[in-house]
Amino acid sequence: MKTPETSRLFTRWKNPNSGVASWILTERLAPVQQSFYYTHPSFTDDGRFLWLGCGFPPAGGRYAQQVLGVVDFERDEMRVYPETQFPSARPVVDRTTGDVYWGNQLDIWKRGPEANDQPVLVNRFPKELAHGKLERLATHPTFSADRRSLNLDTRFVLPNGNAVTHIGELPLDGAPYVLWQTVENQFLDHALFSPTDPAVQMVAYEYWQDHKDRQPFDGAQLYHRLWWIRRGEKLRPILQEPVSHSGHEWWDSGGQHVWYVHYGVGIKKVNLATRAETIRWPGHLAHGHSDRTGRYLVTDRMADPVVSDCHVAFLDTVTGRQVEIVNRPPLAAGLTQCVHLHPHPQFCQNDRYICYTTTVHDRVDVALVTVTDLNRFN
Repeated sequence: MKTPETSRLFTRWKNPNSGVASWILTERLAPVQQSFYYTHPSFTDDGRFLWLGCGFPPAGGRYAQQVLGVVDFERDEMRVYPETQFPSARPVVDRTTGDVYWGNQLDIWKRGPEANDQPVLVNRFPKELAHGKLERLATHPTFSADRRSLNLDTRFVLPNGNAVTHIGELPLDGAPYVLWQTVENQFLDHALFSPTDPAVQMVAYEYWQDHKDRQPFDGAQLYHRLWWIRRGEKLRPILQEPVSHSGHEWWDSGGQHVWYVHYGVGIKKVNLATRAETIRWPGHLAHGHSDRTGRYLVTDRMADPVVSDCHVAFLDTVTGRQVEIVNRPPLAAGLTQCVHLHPHPQFCQNDRYICYTTTVHDRVDVALVTVTDLNRFN
């Protein structure tokens, strides 16, 4: 079986500043080829399949609903499946089977990675709760720890302008949807199942979304972004005290900690039992991700999140060594792209690689860098 380093589909690109080599998917079956959100690794654990988003906007266009593509390293080929249209939220990959799950309106679908696999309707959000205009079925659905459900943070905008968000789970066996809590007029999203407890989810409150049309949001406002909920109970804040603008959180692999980016301060790790926080990477960072041990971190940063700089860096928290993976300015306005082109770096394939979205070839590409190579810079 091929690897990104040996596949004909990938081309080596070397950062002239740091000497770090990335492997870029240069096989082009779509004008825009993009990696998944950082909380959703898309590389199967056996190293055979790598899923990605494929966009087909017109030349110079920015908007297109993406479909799914997959790299098959055993056959050394890439395939695109046009029947897998999904909204801006990224799908979730079963890293053992290679199956991918995605939302479309009120439905959750799945398909296998093989060319002859067919889409299968998994389950459907109940129509009796579907009041108003659907804004989002799930931001980034994740599997419950027992692999029985996907979490949904479904949001509807009502005719009177109010909004409701339903936090719950949708069983993968077709059983009825389970509602955990309904919240009115608070912009909740980015819900993620605990990796170890099937009865716990983490949810984000997007304060700026609720206030952007009423007052400028400069990041100085203190608020609780991080919340968690246990099935049968109510949402409660994770941090002891509200903080200035924070975001982009993820679970630690052991389920006993969460990580989040405190904008302008750095990446923090929170102990859920004591709620004590430690800064693991100071700086003005945008997104982050950790390997399963918590020793290695990867981040992206940008001066303006609307026009995304492609600046990705790696940190060994033991040695303190930082390594620049890539640093490129944003795409020119006239180039073909889809919205939200943040690099979103993620550890994947059992922490062998970091996958991210890059623009080093003046287009939107998927790139991989090996963690072993990064360690050589330590």
